[in-house]
Amino acid sequence: MNEEDRVVHLLASLPESYDMLVTALEANSEIPKMEFVTEKILHEESKSLVKDNDGINVKQEKAFYGKESRKTIKCHHCGKEGHIKRYCWTLKNQQTKQGAGSSGEKSNSAEGDDGNESVGLLAAHAMSACDKNVLANTWIVDSGATCHMCNNKELFVQYNDKDSVSVSLGDGHSLEALGSGKIILKMLLPDNKIQKCILSDVLYVPKLSFNLLSVSKSAKLGKVTKFSGNECKIFCEKDNLIAFAEKKGNLYHLKCTMYVHKANAACKLDENIWHRRYGHLGIDNLKILVRDDLVDGLNFDVNKELEFCEACVKGKSKKSPFPCNKVKPDREPLELIHSDVCGKINEKSLSKGEYFLTFIDDATRYVWVYILKGKHEVFAKFKERKKCVENQMGRKIKILRTDNGGEYKSNDFEQYLIDEGVRHEYTIPKTPEQNGVSERMNRTLVEQIRAMLIDSGLPHRFWAEALSTTCYLKNRSPARALNGKTPCQALMGKKPTVHHLRIFGCVCYAHVPKDERRKLDPKSVKCIFLGYGSEVKGYRLFDLEKKRILNSRDVTFDESNYEFKKEKDVVQTETPTIEIMHSEEWVSDDDDDEQLDLPVKVSERVKRAPDMYGEWVSVGHNTSDPTSVSEALLSDDKEHWMDAMKQEMSSIQENDVYVLVELPKGSKALKCRWVFKKKILSNGSVERYKARLVAQGCSQKFGIDYDETFCPVARFESVRTVLALASQRGMMLHHMDVTTAFLNGTLMEEVYMKQPDGFVEQGKETLVCKLKKSIYGLKQSPRCWNYALESSLRELGFVQTSGDPCIYVSLEEFVIVAVYVDDIILACNCDDKVRKVKDSLASQFKLKDLGELQYFLGVKVVQDTVKGQIWIGQPLYIENILKKFGIEDSKPVETPVDPNQNVCEATDECTLFDKEQYQSAVGSLLYLSVKTRPDIAYAVNSVTRYSTKPTNQHWKAVKRIMRYLKGTLDLGILYNYNGSTDFVGYSDADWAGDINDRKSTSGYCFHLGGGPVSWSSKKQSCVALSTAEAEYMALASAIQEAVWLRKLAVDIQIDCKGPLLLYEDNQSTIAMSKNPQFHGKTKHIDINPSATG
Repeated sequence: MNEEDRVVHLLASLPESYDMLVTALEANSEIPKMEFVTEKILHEESKSLVKDNDGINVKQEKAFYGKESRKTIKCHHCGKEGHIKRYCWTLKNQQTKQGAGSSGEKSNSAEGDDGNESVGLLAAHAMSACDKNVLANTWIVDSGATCHMCNNKELFVQYNDKDSVSVSLGDGHSLEALGSGKIILKMLLPDNKIQKCILSDVLYVPKLSFNLLSVSKSAKLGKVTKFSGNECKIFCEKDNLIAFAEKKGNLYHLKCTMYVHKANAACKLDENIWHRRYGHLGIDNLKILVRDDLVDGLNFDVNKELEFCEACVKGKSKKSPFPCNKVKPDREPLELIHSDVCGKINEKSLSKGEYFLTFIDDATRYVWVYILKGKHEVFAKFKERKKCVENQMGRKIKILRTDNGGEYKSNDFEQYLIDEGVRHEYTIPKTPEQNGVSERMNRTLVEQIRAMLIDSGLPHRFWAEALSTTCYLKNRSPARALNGKTPCQALMGKKPTVHHLRIFGCVCYAHVPKDERRKLDPKSVKCIFLGYGSEVKGYRLFDLEKKRILNSRDVTFDESNYEFKKEKDVVQTETPTIEIMHSEEWVSDDDDDEQLDLPVKVSERVKRAPDMYGEWVSVGHNTSDPTSVSEALLSDDKEHWMDAMKQEMSSIQENDVYVLVELPKGSKALKCRWVFKKKILSNGSVERYKARLVAQGCSQKFGIDYDETFCPVARFESVRTVLALASQRGMMLHHMDVTTAFLNGTLMEEVYMKQPDGFVEQGKETLVCKLKKSIYGLKQSPRCWNYALESSLRELGFVQTSGDPCIYVSLEEFVIVAVYVDDIILACNCDDKVRKVKDSLASQFKLKDLGELQYFLGVKVVQDTVKGQIWIGQPLYIENILKKFGIEDSKPVETPVDPNQNVCEATDECTLFDKEQYQSAVGSLLYLSVKTRPDIAYAVNSVTRYSTKPTNQHWKAVKRIMRYLKGTLDLGILYNYNGSTDFVGYSDADWAGDINDRKSTSGYCFHLGGGPVSWSSKKQSCVALSTAEAEYMALASAIQEAVWLRKLAVDIQIDCKGPLLLYEDNQSTIAMSKNPQFHGKTKHIDINPSATG
């Protein structure tokens, strides 16, 4: 017996319960293979074990034909044995060729109660023989159905009840149509365009397994349906494509999305979507929410389990949990509040926060969170939360339980708790279990934050937004300590609503109000969903265009699209994978009478090219530089950044930096990354965009891939001296920048590096870069570049000065060159000589001529050749400091130091200030004080002493310096043509000025050309017994600097007509420096001040 006969015999032997499957298989023009038939029968058998609740009784009977009877069966059409005429494939093929249709079959029709309406179905198995993955909201193009049919009442935008209509299937079963109406579909066309279509007179058949689009109904309305291969296309007049379907199995699935009339639509969403909407809440807790009806608007199949969630695995550790602390039955809300501070977080949030503070109500497990810039804010946040929650709940906080952190133990905090009658309970040191509620809550929040950021692909700086969303969801999740109730219900007394929840980090579109847009502007703006507004009713979004956070209630969601996420990281779920919601309004837990109107879209996942550049890292103090590749590519300057990267790779190729080789055995290839930076002009505008390929030199090993690393740079005292000399001699200052300077240095060691991200050569992915030239990031790169530049300058006739190896002088042409890494300053009073030097250097290195010097290392330079003046200052830098620390709106003061306030070291009673914020502020001021602002040198030196343990008092002193800078924003240094032609110095000391150890402070300042070129304010190393001794040691420091300045002056040909003049105002110090008879008063002083002799 051949395979075709065996298939026929197998189908003939099946019981009546398999008639629908047999009919479906007969629909093929060719006899199917035995393997295919067997697979379908086994699939049908497994489905029969778990019956669908569709009202159809499928009876299991014994085989219609037994073993003995099959041999005697004979077909009355073809005469062959083993089957009857009904199952004859020869007859079926003849009917197909003759277009006989369904002759010999039962009629696929239905009649209503009055016999006036009939409905036909082509697919007799449309109700129960569908593939397992075809869900209820799938639309099938049916060439035999006489009407459109839908199984979901919520999809009807208009609906009318009507007398029951019986819909008959080809197998004799019938279903009921309970009404009809209008449905709106969005057809997804092959070119990714969306065509809106309205289907009228659609029958509502609730027990239909999937929805049917009738070809004959469409034909009556003038639509043309064309089937070709695996595609089906529907056209309207003029051959305009309005719908498209793909063949899956034997059915054509329409590519479309749908509107849903009600927010609480009856169709169930995938459990994986709710898992992600709920901030990666565990499936057990999700099932509790549904099973116990704890919230409204949550609906999914509780019998299903979650798919594997990589974000949860990466974001949640396997450490054993704390024991669950059950709430005491007699505990009342607000009776006991747990609190803890978590941080420091490794990256600042969008609001510059680095910590978060939690308050947890023990009775209800309701949690409140605050984002903190520093721990000093804890006291203020507690007062704010206490006042708010007590006013809302009409109850008083009785107990506050915390750890022994200093933020909870300040005198002000303790006194406030006493005045308010709140008992403060501390845990025993190193026993976090005593405050287990807070500790466990912190862990839960951090795990969910991590999982949500991984899942969404958002950069870490969005952690605070993820935290707020996590807290919102946590209060609407079941708590074991509450026996399954949600904290929100336990505290507020009513069940929360969650149908407005969406997946964190998905793309959405916020409606733009009419008064905020012009006639032809888009009506929505693309955003990233970040959570739920706490102070306003609406969604919290991140505007991708304006880079700001906004709140909106009119939002369209695309929960399959993640702007920051790589394609390979998108979580796959069963259909529907995408759900796009148009929210006219979402309802808070306090508004039970409002409803949502949320249309639903179901479509395939949107594919996106992967982010091939990875994370970029920003360095320096310029806060406007992007900190990641996502931020750079989403910024308005993305084209500039891309061009900068291409230019960098072009420079690498031009300089023959590396060659691709196999990595030698035993060697290790360094990693590399991209770094962004903007160069700013004196007016604050962007001069150019720089992208650097940087090797991770931290992995280098001494003696293997590097040896010596020291590289000098020009001292800024030397640069200011050159500027002062230029003002006196009428010299013009020119600025040059060496493009990719480090790529010009030749490496002496063998160094291997991985290929740059985004520029890996195809077919050579396994090779590594053997570096021939130095590259940014290597430990020896600065030294290699400096050696190459020094060699070139020596060939041009330049000589290094003995005082500063980065100041070069050409005695023949009298051109001065100052070098600071790749920035070069030329000082000369002859344009021809300058051009000659520039051309010579350009022949050896790739240079960018920036013209007259205007901006150098963040310092603004203004040259006035008519008056012979040069001014330097840092107004833009000061503005950035004030904005960074929120001092831009403060009231200015006249002095940087308060003479009536003595700052001392921190004590146990002092309130500590955030150390890193303090150090960042002091570092910014220190950079300013050594460049152009000697007037704040003493004040900055004073506050730097407390960087290891700052207090609020110290921070107040720092803010005073900033307030002084606000009032002197445009203050700088002016060098004049008629100023002093030789150095003039001044020395002084602040005797016993430090009240902590009674040490003195030395200070000096040297002028040239009418402006200061060198200054210092430094704490002395030992205690001076008198003002004379303090002044004597300060004078010694000044003389040391004077010796160095005189040496530099000789090298750059400053006319020194006599000894350098140094002023000192203490007569005893002058006497000690002149007369050895005072030796007895100074012999206990360290040997260093003997330089005054």
